[in-house]
Amino acid sequence: MPIHIDFFHPARLAIIVVRGEVTGEDISEAIGQMLTSGAMHYRKLIDISSPSSPMSDEDVERTAVFMRSQPNAASRGPVAFLVGPGRAADNAVKFAALTEGERPVKVFHSLHEARKWLEQQSVGAL
Repeated sequence: MPIHIDFFHPARLAIIVVRGEVTGEDISEAIGQMLTSGAMHYRKLIDISSPSSPMSDEDVERTAVFMRSQPNAASRGPVAFLVGPGRAADNAVKFAALTEGERPVKVFHSLHEARKWLEQQSVGAL
């Protein structure tokens, strides 16, 4: 699977790494993992710095709409996207714009800066 998630429960942190070609089904499975783990309120670091095939604009919009439609959508934790140059970075900026105001979300080019920002954010409510 091109999306790998590690949960660090004591820190209430999820590290999500995306590599390779990503499909809508992959995204649905990853969201399902987050939902069943009970970690939607955790801080999330999403590393999309090197997917081989970034999502389409339509997939980005569909994902944002799907996330909003979930029960307890307001309790989602902050998200830091780690990006490299290119379309994946554009997708992260678009997703952040579509979901801003729902929870803290920010796009970074530096892992250090992303982690520093996440540590300053409070964890979402259960």
